[in-house]
Amino acid sequence: MPRALLLFVVLSTYAAEIPALDQLAEAERQRAKIPGIVLVAVKGDQVIYARGFGAASIETNEPVTPDHLFRVGSTTKMFVGAAVVKLAEQGKLKMDEPIGNHISNIDPSLARLTAHQLLSHTAGLWDRTLMFGPHDDSALEANVASWKSEIFFTEPGQVVSYSNMGYVLAGRLIEAVTGKPFGDAMPELLFGPLGMKRTTFRPTMAMTWPLAQGHVETDGKLAVARPAADHAGYWPAGSMFTSGNDFSRWAIAFLNEGKLNAAPVLSTSLIRALSTPRVPIPGTIAGRSYAYGLTIDDSAGSRIVEHGGSRHGYTSALRMSPEFRLAVIAIGNKSGGDVSTLAQKALDHLMPVRSPAVKTGMVSSLPLESYRGDYFNGPNKIAVTAADGKLSVEAQGRMRVLQPAPGGCFESDKGGGPVCFVSRNGATYLMQGLRAYKRK
Repeated sequence: MPRALLLFVVLSTYAAEIPALDQLAEAERQRAKIPGIVLVAVKGDQVIYARGFGAASIETNEPVTPDHLFRVGSTTKMFVGAAVVKLAEQGKLKMDEPIGNHISNIDPSLARLTAHQLLSHTAGLWDRTLMFGPHDDSALEANVASWKSEIFFTEPGQVVSYSNMGYVLAGRLIEAVTGKPFGDAMPELLFGPLGMKRTTFRPTMAMTWPLAQGHVETDGKLAVARPAADHAGYWPAGSMFTSGNDFSRWAIAFLNEGKLNAAPVLSTSLIRALSTPRVPIPGTIAGRSYAYGLTIDDSAGSRIVEHGGSRHGYTSALRMSPEFRLAVIAIGNKSGGDVSTLAQKALDHLMPVRSPAVKTGMVSSLPLESYRGDYFNGPNKIAVTAADGKLSVEAQGRMRVLQPAPGGCFESDKGGGPVCFVSRNGATYLMQGLRAYKRK
């Protein structure tokens, strides 16, 4: 079938879905009180839906479009992971060698880490991201050079624990290996080959294109985030500017083994490396793991490859089904705005029915007192107490009473996600989401 006719057939097939996606997007935008949202859907090697809802700025009411740039937060990480893997495939680094082989001016405790540990969140680093700081190209090197062994909350390789600092280190590795500033290396390695012409880490480039302003909510009132957050020393953790249309080119390449318009732009092996499960994620649901910059969800029979992002003024989410060659991208311009619900609802709408998620393991039979103690991830603390046959956790002044759940986990009727406990080499860790806290 000629390509033009095939495209017509694909778009015609999904034309009936447009009103439903419109309704989903606008309803979620209003629910989450986000000024502007962009929703994009990909099927096979085509964008079948791309629309903006709401405003790029509440001050101008400029309609937001799929070409507006947003700063997308941690969905940046899949691109950093892809750049590192590409350099490994070019023979310029090895995933399992010490990064100190390439970065000279870092603490010895950091020099022993590997690219694999950084990208899979198993480096043992605590989590931190600073939103405001220097803007020049020397900031990333200076930031990493200032870190000492105190940024470890546990030994490398012990447990999965989400760390923005690990991806900052991965970005510094990209700089060291390429000999170029991170903001220049990424376009050369990825954005250029993918045809992501407006995607950048540099605010002074982003402002030359239509740009959705970030927003914050204070005491129920929305306002443009001023000043706009920027810290070049943390760009690799979540500071990529991109648009819905640019982001769709990444999704198409991912779903088509590295091809765009039938032409290879990334290697098939790179796509496979990014989506290979590396470390299981403890929880009440079986089949979730972290890869390189992506979460793999096999809990409901059909694999979902995903990641969310959040930073000052913005939010994003990507959901992909390799089996059905479907992807959904949702981007919003408000701190704390939830677009992950929209991305999942849109993907569920486009996908065949998935099987129910499978609960994992048995409820723990250990005495509640065995979990008691103070758990730390850097300066962040969670206190666990056991009394009157109940387990309670306190973090940031909030107390939750927990009930036993499958997989060595506990849940609260007040929400907040499961709290799980794992043991590694004599140490006990509390897992909340993807972050681990070590008992002292």
